[in-house]
Amino acid sequence: MVRILYLLKYYPIQLVILHFILGAIASKSQTFATVWGWSVIIVGVYYIIKTRNRFNAAIMFSGYLVGLEIVLRMTNAVVLWELGKYGIIVFLVLGLLMEDIKHHRVSIFILIYLLLLLPSISLVPYENFNLWRQTIAFNLSGPLSLFISFLHFRNRIIDENELIQLFKFILLPLFSMTAILIIRIPELEDIVFGSEANFQMSGGYGPNQVSSALGLVITIIALSKILGFTIFTKNIYDYGFLGICSIQAYLTLARGGVLTAILAIFSAWLVSLGQESSRTRQTGKITYVILILIILWNVASDFTHGAMERRYISILDVDASGELSGSGRMLIMAADLGIFADNLLTGVGPGVATYLRGYYGYGKAVAAHSEFTRMLAEHGLFGLFSLGALIFLSLKEFTIRKKKEKCILVCFVTIAILTMLHSAMRLCMPGFIFGLSFFKIDNSKNLN
Repeated sequence: MVRILYLLKYYPIQLVILHFILGAIASKSQTFATVWGWSVIIVGVYYIIKTRNRFNAAIMFSGYLVGLEIVLRMTNAVVLWELGKYGIIVFLVLGLLMEDIKHHRVSIFILIYLLLLLPSISLVPYENFNLWRQTIAFNLSGPLSLFISFLHFRNRIIDENELIQLFKFILLPLFSMTAILIIRIPELEDIVFGSEANFQMSGGYGPNQVSSALGLVITIIALSKILGFTIFTKNIYDYGFLGICSIQAYLTLARGGVLTAILAIFSAWLVSLGQESSRTRQTGKITYVILILIILWNVASDFTHGAMERRYISILDVDASGELSGSGRMLIMAADLGIFADNLLTGVGPGVATYLRGYYGYGKAVAAHSEFTRMLAEHGLFGLFSLGALIFLSLKEFTIRKKKEKCILVCFVTIAILTMLHSAMRLCMPGFIFGLSFFKIDNSKNLN
């Protein structure tokens, strides 16, 4: 583990180049992607046990898996679809078992969040044990990963150097994803930008999830500038990676990831205004981030002949029936609310709403796009109170944090909540990032 951290600290650009190459190979070889995915699990478990989580190996490998998950899905790697969530749960639980955990405290609100989701399990139809187990695991692995992540991070002391290392672990496989996106761009004359999210510019995979992953890159790099440190040795490298990922995020025409990143950055910047340092170098650095995002917005708008701007503006369009137009996400959410109204107390059970949405206005079976309306439909009032506990927990923890910790908490909670709002918990990212919001910074090891 020491060798890995040494390479991350002194050879980060070489590792970035390596991950671009790994992404290029994985895009052409399903076997390579499969080996890559399972190797991370095996190596992660090995180092966590060997070091007894002495170097925060659990959170480092979990962060790497957050970035790698979408790469594995894009390359059709032969791994469990929810390997990201399962892997994070294994890593973080193992990390807690390997170390002294007396300094970690369980919040009553996080217990309420999880426990209130359990009663509706009894409503899941039982045809055979394997199908029943898969339905529950698929729909509750996201909330469980959030719960475990919170337990692992709350009151954990992390210094700024460790935070930078964690950011590198998250970002490196996401740079592999950018390589895949570049490789899979079709010929320019074949690219068509319409009124919907663009699969051609998202590597043939779901634009919403790709946009969410790219938005995470944008947010992490911007947050590092607000906090006053550099991730990849020089600011110019950080800005370069920011530029690549922002233009790719724009061109997917998927709005969720980009808008989430902008709101998270803005929230963190507002909280940081009270810091003395935010008025000097940090203000200049975040200004560069804003300029890059604005300049590349105009570049992307010209490239798409205005389709990108129309796509974002359409979020406010209203059709002839008075409903918001755009994707079918609003119809899915409306169906969830209808199911909730008819099953007020306990909902219909995890995963059951997938099949019922077809009878509530959507026309066919479809998975949830919003974790919030999903929890109402599938868990009823228990789900509503569970969500309330999550929000109240965030507000309560915010009031007892120091200034820099508040910036991180606001930024990451915003990412997690908004990602769950527009993309449910399809990715393991929101659960892990929510938990990451609650660590404490060791100021005795200041980078400066």
